[in-house]
Amino acid sequence: MASPLDLSRTTAVVLDVDGTIAGADHRVSARTSRAMGALDEAGVPVVLATGRTRSNVRDIARAAGLRSAQISCNGAVITDPATGDDIWVRTVPESDMAAMIEVHRITGRPLTWWTAGHIYATDEALADAMAVINDSEVSLGTPDRIEPDTVVKTMIFGTRDELDAVAPAMARLVPRATRSMDQFWELSGPDASKWAAIEFLFDRWGVDPALAAGAGDGGNDAIWMHRIGMPVAMGNARPEARSAARAVIGRHDEDGAAEFLEEILRQLRAPAA
Repeated sequence: MASPLDLSRTTAVVLDVDGTIAGADHRVSARTSRAMGALDEAGVPVVLATGRTRSNVRDIARAAGLRSAQISCNGAVITDPATGDDIWVRTVPESDMAAMIEVHRITGRPLTWWTAGHIYATDEALADAMAVINDSEVSLGTPDRIEPDTVVKTMIFGTRDELDAVAPAMARLVPRATRSMDQFWELSGPDASKWAAIEFLFDRWGVDPALAAGAGDGGNDAIWMHRIGMPVAMGNARPEARSAARAVIGRHDEDGAAEFLEEILRQLRAPAA
């Protein structure tokens, strides 16, 4: 791809997973994995900032040869992919969890909640969907069994129309919740956004956000996309992500992210004018 952006001074890359680097099969293609690894090898840290589980993100990072810390559970967990050690864990306040449970109760929409190490769901169809997306074991459960101060992420599940219908209750009870992948209303702790985790890592590494590039597709990506210098939206992105982007690239199911990463590499390697 030929990018309208100057990517030649990129010092870090941030990538969402579902709807961005993962295709319609929820897998990261070999081409995308190679491009991420080549950027890491060139000294540009590639940070996955996603709602997926810690273990799944670690698998993706290790397959690509990424050495930098990675962000999972929508910013609630940051993990060193080499050691598996968590750098930080942020949990959902009990009052917010109670509000999500109330939305689940009054709307009848299935609920899922995640600890740092496991996924639970109230509905078998939701559990199956979570297992496919995250390539992880999911347990059926009831919200009354949730242990205090253990949940790092929770989501309400449904079709686009069903989630549109849930919006008034969500706005009233859980105004911090955001839409993701058209299938979820999701919520993490107030200090556990993708941007909070990205900012923590950038400060740690001395990365200027103005020199960071990134790609996303969801409403929860728009927040961090607004704060970096070279954000792009996928061709399949929600309107919020498109409004935060400086350019729109190919779709997630057509290796659009791989083309973007390869363009960053091309510009980084191009001789100075």
